Amino acid sequence: MHNTIRVQIGLLRETFPDERRVALTPDDVRRLSPRMTIRFERGCGIAAGHDDDAYVAAGAQPASFEDIRSRSDIILAVRQPEIDRALPERAILIFLGSAESANTSRNRASWLNLARLAGFPDVGSMDVSTTQAIICGHAAVLEAARRLGVSPSMLTIDGSFVRPIKMLALGADASCLQAIATARRLGAMTHAIAFSDDAQDRIEKLGAKFLLGGISLSANQSPADMSALRRRVTPQLIDKQLIVTGTTLPGARPPVLINEETLSSLAPGTIVIDLTAADGGNCSLTEPDQVVDIHGVRVVGLTTLASLEATEASRLFSEGVHALLGRIVDADGNLFLNRSDPVVRALIGPEGEAIRVAS
Repeated sequence: MHNTIRVQIGLLRETFPDERRVALTPDDVRRLSPRMTIRFERGCGIAAGHDDDAYVAAGAQPASFEDIRSRSDIILAVRQPEIDRALPERAILIFLGSAESANTSRNRASWLNLARLAGFPDVGSMDVSTTQAIICGHAAVLEAARRLGVSPSMLTIDGSFVRPIKMLALGADASCLQAIATARRLGAMTHAIAFSDDAQDRIEKLGAKFLLGGISLSANQSPADMSALRRRVTPQLIDKQLIVTGTTLPGARPPVLINEETLSSLAPGTIVIDLTAADGGNCSLTEPDQVVDIHGVRVVGLTTLASLEATEASRLFSEGVHALLGRIVDADGNLFLNRSDPVVRALIGPEGEAIRVAS
């Protein structure tokens, strides 16, 4: 006897400029479709290498945005839909927002921001923030190499080695660690500055030189302390051609570690890739999705770096969504938000009282 499929899932096409990822791939649609109805917006996976026929073959149904909007219990997206694609109050939206918004109540109670699971213990692939950060760290170094116009140092040109660039990661999160690993594989001389007690070991295991140990950083740091910290950091940046920043603070805007005075001390041609651009940036001049050129130094604030590797990024994103849906939809296709589940509690947040959940 077949179980009744009750949960209606809607998969949106991303409309943010240059966003090429998709929240659910055909492989995961195939795994989920026996217990839930899945509708997809046409063209949602094209940029990530998945055509509409692949979704249909996997068991999903093509539908218009209005159809998805009106019939879905759960709506899936990589990014929070834009204001002209308003969703009904009753629908649960699963998406990846910014880390800053995950710590506020600006989102509706029925919006499950996957950023709330960043660093959460024992969630595996559901920690989509970390998997996407890893992709961003890798893509950041490749994008910087393109903008610098350099080749990996292991290549030879007319018998001469290309001079390796000096790279520095300002942070030790997943994106910065991946940036170090990628830069090192490409032959760069890698360095790092970080602000956590266990950062040095993780950085040195990747073969990078750890600089400036014993620096503390907190959300309530005074302006004078921040100024003193920047004075210690700036000399370490001066001879680097590539700087990747990824320092965040829980529940707060990223700290400004590079100001205009620091930028003016860097050599013309230096590239700063700010991986915290979506939340405000570690550089005072960072503009989201812009490249700011000042004193010949380019500050890159792209928030679409993961889309440069859209196929792999989408696969990892989809694995996380698949795991989450498997946790909140039972074998009979019933939505079951169990408040005793720590993952569910983390996702719905304090404003989640408005969602009817299992006790």
